[in-house]
Amino acid sequence: MLRIFSTFLLTLGVAVNSASVNAQIALGFDIEVSDPARLVAAMDKYTESQTGTSIPATAILSQYVANGTSTATHNLAVFYPSVEGMDEAFLRNALSSDWNEFIMEFGAASDTVLNVMFEPTGLTNNNADVISGELYASRWIVVDVTDEAAFASEWQQLVNSDPADWNVNASLWRIIAPGNATGSHLISYQADNFSELLSVRNSSRPGLASFQRAVNGISTAYSISMANTVKIWTNP
Repeated sequence: MLRIFSTFLLTLGVAVNSASVNAQIALGFDIEVSDPARLVAAMDKYTESQTGTSIPATAILSQYVANGTSTATHNLAVFYPSVEGMDEAFLRNALSSDWNEFIMEFGAASDTVLNVMFEPTGLTNNNADVISGELYASRWIVVDVTDEAAFASEWQQLVNSDPADWNVNASLWRIIAPGNATGSHLISYQADNFSELLSVRNSSRPGLASFQRAVNGISTAYSISMANTVKIWTNP
């Protein structure tokens, strides 16, 4: 059953992976998982199938550690290198028995809470290389922005002023099809673990106070969530 919530809790921040760094379009699914092992097995089987191996994409499964009142336990984000590549994936899946089998298993192991389409703004702190592995910790802040240019400029100044020894990858994403979910953008922070991610608190960020003053009239924060990466599947 599809449930629409007022917050947008999505793994947009998974772009530490080279495939998703270069992604031009992506789909995200917040899901309530009843059988995690069955879901992972279904993903394994589909990505190794004839259809799955023919589609250049990166799929990333993350588990929520803290996400408020949402019933979602996990998020699945799928990144494509181009819009044309996403169109090709839709066509291949529509004619595929591999996909039909996956959808059946996916539905048996989970319920979809919400799904969205999103894209990179291209703005980061240029720190992706601090992530040493595929499994990492993430903090996501969902915001509704009325003046993207002004907000983006202020956010870039904020992350540029962060402590140089804070080994965190930061990025800003644009939500282009939120459905009934709330939020136009997502700010993502990732680190190898929560110890590093939380080693610098807001009170220690030099540019935070000025950033908050500057964006107070053009943005509203809706949610802050924490997640751990479970597994990444990549077809080049």
